[in-house]
Amino acid sequence: MIVFQIISLIFWLIVIPFGLGLLPAILLQEKERSAGTIFLSGYLFWFALFELVGIPVVIFKVYHGYSLLVVLFAAISIALALAGVSYTLIRRKKEYAIVLPGKADWKSISIEDKLFWLLFVLIVGFQLYMSFTRASFDGDDSYYVVQGVIAQQTDTLYRINPNTGRSAPLDVRHALALIPIWEAFVGTVSGLHVTMVAHSVIPFILLPLSYLVYFKIGQKLFSEKKDRLPVFMILMALFQMFGNVSIYTNETFLLTRTWQGKSVAGNLILPAVFWIFLCLFEKEAGERKRKDELGYWLLLGALNLASGVSSSLAVMLSALLVAGLAFLFAIKERKFVTLVKAGLSCIPSAAYVLVYLIISR
Repeated sequence: MIVFQIISLIFWLIVIPFGLGLLPAILLQEKERSAGTIFLSGYLFWFALFELVGIPVVIFKVYHGYSLLVVLFAAISIALALAGVSYTLIRRKKEYAIVLPGKADWKSISIEDKLFWLLFVLIVGFQLYMSFTRASFDGDDSYYVVQGVIAQQTDTLYRINPNTGRSAPLDVRHALALIPIWEAFVGTVSGLHVTMVAHSVIPFILLPLSYLVYFKIGQKLFSEKKDRLPVFMILMALFQMFGNVSIYTNETFLLTRTWQGKSVAGNLILPAVFWIFLCLFEKEAGERKRKDELGYWLLLGALNLASGVSSSLAVMLSALLVAGLAFLFAIKERKFVTLVKAGLSCIPSAAYVLVYLIISR
């Protein structure tokens, strides 16, 4: 049983997101088609897909909505992941490659940098160990995690008040932020209780994902001074460890409330906006193919929708951040079309807000 659960978790939390990430990779240049980019893109695409499938079910399906969502989302996820893998295998014959780290890359790193990377891995490993063995509980768990429990046990979505256990009208404030339901989905397809998924499994995914975003940001910031990248990652890991200066910091949420939507928003969604803009407007952007640029704009649109899985506020924050960065880069590049593209990427955010306003009335 335990072996089956572990295999299921690996399949759903690693294999499926990677397969989904192969789809947006089609539009990227080979040098941008790294395993890290594919995996990160896959999760953004997967969260966006969960919102697309989940929101209509939440709104229109009062009874047996959760089981319907599980079947639909699982089937669509597998189908799209297979499509990404199939396309990649077919295109391999036409010099379509994925950039994977090799022995040559490791040998090119100095001994000093290897020690820095080892230190970073040890720090992250310590954080994962503490997250697993010293799981934190707080008042929000009585609502957010319980929503996932209710979904598994009653087969409904946001139709029962977790505080009373009684039937209630659709909880509009939280109904569109589906992170508890996604965690329940992971638990259902792997045979685990949602509480175990939230407190013991999710940190092993969201912590590495958060550091992967910082790693991709560091690659762009230190593209000409790669020896500074491991030091940058160590500093980011230390900031996370000693950032508990308030219960409201993103560091506090990452390490003590990893499974909650605000943690996903502050440590994955918003940093990913900076990463995508760094990819779009790096120094050699003038030589970038339009197809490659289109891939990142589409990924930005998926990110704006994926932000809704964490919280409704994150949708507004990501859209505002996109607008602000696009305005700065439009001035820098002297291209009004940048604002147009940014506006198009925010259409999912506008649609999300429109749906929220309609159901709230």
